[in-house]
Amino acid sequence: MKNSLRHAIALAIIVLLTGSTVVHANVTTPMTVYFTFSGPQSLHLMPVAVAYVGEATPQKALELLITGPPQGGGLERNLPPDTEVLEFWIEEGVAYVSFSQDVLAGAAGSAGEALLIAAVTNTLCRFTDIDKVQFLIEGMEVDSLGGHFDAREPFEPQWDMVLSAPFTDVKGHWAEGNVHAFFLTGLIEGYGDGTFRPEREITRAEFVKLLVLATNPELVTPSEPTFSDVGPEHWAYRFIEAAVKHGIVEVSDYGERFGPDARLSRREMAVLLTRSQDLESRAYELRDAHLLYSDTELLPAWARGYVAVVTELGLMHGDDVGTFRPDSTATRAEAATVLTRLLDSGQENVRLAWPSDSMAVEGWVLLGGVARAFEGTVNARIMDEAGQEYIQTFTTATQGGPGWGFWAILLPVPPCAVQTTYGVEAFTISAKDGQEQDVVSRTITCVAP
Repeated sequence: MKNSLRHAIALAIIVLLTGSTVVHANVTTPMTVYFTFSGPQSLHLMPVAVAYVGEATPQKALELLITGPPQGGGLERNLPPDTEVLEFWIEEGVAYVSFSQDVLAGAAGSAGEALLIAAVTNTLCRFTDIDKVQFLIEGMEVDSLGGHFDAREPFEPQWDMVLSAPFTDVKGHWAEGNVHAFFLTGLIEGYGDGTFRPEREITRAEFVKLLVLATNPELVTPSEPTFSDVGPEHWAYRFIEAAVKHGIVEVSDYGERFGPDARLSRREMAVLLTRSQDLESRAYELRDAHLLYSDTELLPAWARGYVAVVTELGLMHGDDVGTFRPDSTATRAEAATVLTRLLDSGQENVRLAWPSDSMAVEGWVLLGGVARAFEGTVNARIMDEAGQEYIQTFTTATQGGPGWGFWAILLPVPPCAVQTTYGVEAFTISAKDGQEQDVVSRTITCVAP
């Protein structure tokens, strides 16, 4: 077995390709391509399993790298779109790839050059007869692609650049899956030391910003600030003003001063979540609701309604001993969890970050997220207009299971002559009975050419 394949197994990112358009797609040869995931503070490579209809070859993989990922998936191309592959051959385990000069535009900066080299090398070294990759430009060897790395010798794959654990302090945490899923949205950041600090208390301004980003109302910058302590120079000014404009923040609740640095209570979190979904009237209806939490009997009626709404929506729950803790300060882990639920990201063991529901697609659709599954295996499929399975494939999350790992799958969209709605699903298979479980569904809209 080739060294590249042994590396792939060690990292548990082997993908089996499916390539048929019937109900149960036939397994053919492996093909995985690597695109860049640009996090708020770091760059990583994401392995993408491709359900390619036809024979998977290194040349086809290079074509996909040049085409780049579909829009709306959170991933970016590494090779400029004008790049051409002029020659390709394999000799004694080394793949020789002669690119046009256009490829050099993708090697700007040390990070850009490193990602380009690793994307090509990792992709090609997933084929069993390739161990290394030699870059050529217009058929000639070059000293470097961007001035930072010696390109005179073949490159080995860089598996350590694959996205696996963006934070050092969330593994095993109860909110690990939600933190990672929310990380894939690009809306939340960690700290410079590589930590997320899940138990750190979150402030009022921090949560309002995240809530506004998640619900996506129009940002505003009024000339006169609503609150005396949140002026135009404040980092959260536009987000707080947007929350005011769209009814998420009620000025009468705070008076002249918002208190952006005040710690956010779980009760206030419930209020803000309810208003972000325009369910104030529902909270009023539920003001006399009987709550099953053991510590909410003394809540005033107005607060009881908001707690009832977020419970009804499944956004907030009690703890292991049945308490809601309305006066406790919310943490970063709790914020990531409720906002992941708000975005309807998935089931207990599968979170789907892309695509967004009803997204317009053309040609391909990219599914991606995080999963915790037996052997890390995640399945994905697309259904045609009649609801019949068009194609299905599976991949292995980057941590390999049974812990949380990242995954991405690229599926071809059935051809459409007019705008058509299709369904996509991600799911796992039970190790006990072989049944599908943790099914997460989205609809996509095929845009006619």
